[in-house]
Amino acid sequence: MSKSRASTQSARKSRGRNAGRPPEDKSVGREAILKAAISLLRHKTAEQLTVSEVAATANVDRALVRYYFSNKTGLLKSVAVELLGELQARSHEVLVADASLEEKIRMRLKLLIDIMHEMPQFEQLVFKEIYYAERAQALDGSGSTKIAQTVADRGLALTKAIIDSPEVDALGHTMEPRFLHLMMLGAAIFFATSQPLLQLMFGETANKDELTSRYIEFVTTMLMRGLGAATPT
Repeated sequence: MSKSRASTQSARKSRGRNAGRPPEDKSVGREAILKAAISLLRHKTAEQLTVSEVAATANVDRALVRYYFSNKTGLLKSVAVELLGELQARSHEVLVADASLEEKIRMRLKLLIDIMHEMPQFEQLVFKEIYYAERAQALDGSGSTKIAQTVADRGLALTKAIIDSPEVDALGHTMEPRFLHLMMLGAAIFFATSQPLLQLMFGETANKDELTSRYIEFVTTMLMRGLGAATPT
């Protein structure tokens, strides 16, 4: 076999191994696409988001988005997983911090509310693309990655750490951690997404930051009392 023919066959094999992967700049990839999608979702709904728009924002060919995430659904699920991972990592930092139980509860509530303020689509995105999607997969037998269960277990462990605090009294230690977990999430999510109701109750001129601070203090005090921990006089 001639050298020219061998070189041609080698080139064809090389192209076959790389089929499906579009050319890309080494500094751009999966993380850049996720970052672009998250940035866009801070100002629009998941329904309004398009693959072309994400690609343009990340400054990549849309084929690269398809390569990493297959389609828009895959991209949205990856965004939800990324956001949940960041939230739980930051929540863990709060709970292992050298601070009182009261301060830890306050910081966790603020973290949850801040994330909802930064991205109003957060709750809907997580439920639709992870919890509901995996439930549907389990029901129709198409399989499941069990991301939802992992996320739920990690979140519950963070809440259980609050109940296990030495500042909590004997009765507080018997509290159902799953209910407390749902209560904390619900208290943060509803407040962050109920702006029209807040305006009716407190007036349209109410300072958003001040109102949020007062609400966090109120919920923190209620939780501390429920856990039987000392509250500030």
